[in-house]
Amino acid sequence: MLIAMTGATGFIGSYLARALAGAGHDLRMLVRPGREHALPTFAGVERREHAGDLADGASLSGFLEDADLLLHLASAHDHFDDEAMRAINIGGTEALLAEAARAGVERKQGFALWVVSSAVIGAPVYSYYRDTKRIQEKLIRGSGINWTSFRPTLVYGVGDQRHTAPLLRRCSAPKGKFWVPHDGKSRINPVHVEDVVDAVMRYFSFERGVDCCYELAGPEGIPYNDFIDVTIEATGGGVRRRNLPKKWADRLILLKGLFTDTTEDRRASAYFTLHHEHDITNATVELGWHPRPYAEGIRQVAAGDWWQSPAEA
Repeated sequence: MLIAMTGATGFIGSYLARALAGAGHDLRMLVRPGREHALPTFAGVERREHAGDLADGASLSGFLEDADLLLHLASAHDHFDDEAMRAINIGGTEALLAEAARAGVERKQGFALWVVSSAVIGAPVYSYYRDTKRIQEKLIRGSGINWTSFRPTLVYGVGDQRHTAPLLRRCSAPKGKFWVPHDGKSRINPVHVEDVVDAVMRYFSFERGVDCCYELAGPEGIPYNDFIDVTIEATGGGVRRRNLPKKWADRLILLKGLFTDTTEDRRASAYFTLHHEHDITNATVELGWHPRPYAEGIRQVAAGDWWQSPAEA
């Protein structure tokens, strides 16, 4: 199978590209000019590069030629500004759908579009990123192409320099305090990157006649306090987790608001008042998927030394 793939230079994408290659699939990977060195390497299958940018529809010409599957992972996350999120998450998806129509693959027997998006689509706390991902999925659903959506929640694993490595370094400190807003009882569902890949790979052998969506998360929610405590234990750190009562967090935000905009602070505070759990029944029942508990996964991830020094820019 020839798979056209976006986001192969990313954290999840690099893991998934290697798994697809290991299963014998040929890959054509979209990469921005100058970023070719960041693509994962593997042998034994045809590895093609297509230089292009989701923000430039013309650069996608030929990307989907003869493809059997479009696997779409690339996105601009919430550390980008609103304009970039709109251009990539919405405009980039529109450009891919337009290229599918131009190349005629949307009419090809068996052609499908799988999107690996974010469980933030259903998150209770507002963010512009969340809304762009909702629109992206609506565009795909309305395209007429057979689609499947995989929605991983907070993904962790070896090589993640954006979230996992900084958290491990902070928790491994020999002393100090790790402040958690509010009572730390709000639940989250971290999922190991290898488990995300496992779910996607299982779907290749699953026969289903309708379009579907899979939430990918840990086997059960874990209170944020426990999430931090387990991570500290996994690193052998001496830092101590402490909670900042909501009333004091609110007062600090109010005081800060006298001098500057505190919209992001208020949204962050709201995050710790709500549960962020996800129903993974579809994946466990239909795909036979069983993600590992966070305590087990973070011990495996913290066992090496890859995270102990910040990655070079």
